[in-house]
Amino acid sequence: MSPSRHASFLTPEELLQAIAKLSQFISQSNARFSISGGAASTIIRMQLGLPQRTTEDIDLVIQPSGSITADSISTWLLENFPTEFVAKTQYGVTTPAITFKRHDRSVKHVKIEMFDYHAWPNRPQYNLDDPDNDCTVITINGVEVPVFSARWLLREKIRTAFERKGSRKERSDLDDVSILLQAVEANSVDLSGSEQAVQHLIECRPRVSEILGLKVICPVVLGDPWNWNDSAEVFWGFKGDRLKYLDANVKSHSFKWDDASQVWYFPDPNGRMWYYDPQAGDLILWT
Repeated sequence: MSPSRHASFLTPEELLQAIAKLSQFISQSNARFSISGGAASTIIRMQLGLPQRTTEDIDLVIQPSGSITADSISTWLLENFPTEFVAKTQYGVTTPAITFKRHDRSVKHVKIEMFDYHAWPNRPQYNLDDPDNDCTVITINGVEVPVFSARWLLREKIRTAFERKGSRKERSDLDDVSILLQAVEANSVDLSGSEQAVQHLIECRPRVSEILGLKVICPVVLGDPWNWNDSAEVFWGFKGDRLKYLDANVKSHSFKWDDASQVWYFPDPNGRMWYYDPQAGDLILWT
């Protein structure tokens, strides 16, 4: 990345300040909104102590209601806070940019891109009334900021990486996915029906295939979801025609076959043996 290109990006700390400032203004409109895109990924990374990234703009979703839309909020910000926002026009579309003073006292205009699901009817993931599009509220510099959850971000980043194949943003999407996989619960992201996107991720980032199979549901590509056994404290399942379990490093291992007892089993880190009982459909402690 060239020095001039790098300078256009905000540091994570600068981004947080810009988002907090933006949220204070939008909150005055009574619009419901949520930070999305690379800005949301940066917030989640910082909150969880994961490797950080940079971005040059702020994406957010507005929940349409009455006269409130993404376009109306864009206009409202420009008209009501002319010293805090400037208009930026690209490809014939005008969007607001928030005025932000950097640590070196230079002034940067951070572009704000807003979306709503009425203007983008093919993107139901922007509907904040849908419980599947969950958000979390994070306090930044004393300001409460709604941000899409790590689960939502992971789902959308996997899809957009496939949609943006060959572009510069594909790489940042794939990098986000690799990090966000660490931030979600097992079997929490359902991508059934997005098989091409999941397959694309595996081809581009084969090292994440194990944790991907744990966190994401996509039976056609990943097989059946892993099962959790409380007593053994292990994830296990059939992968193809083989019984496997995951160790603490999310690496899969095959069960062993005991010819005398005619059972599939494995040893846990404490030296206990567990076997698969077909009748119970679960793991049983071998005593």
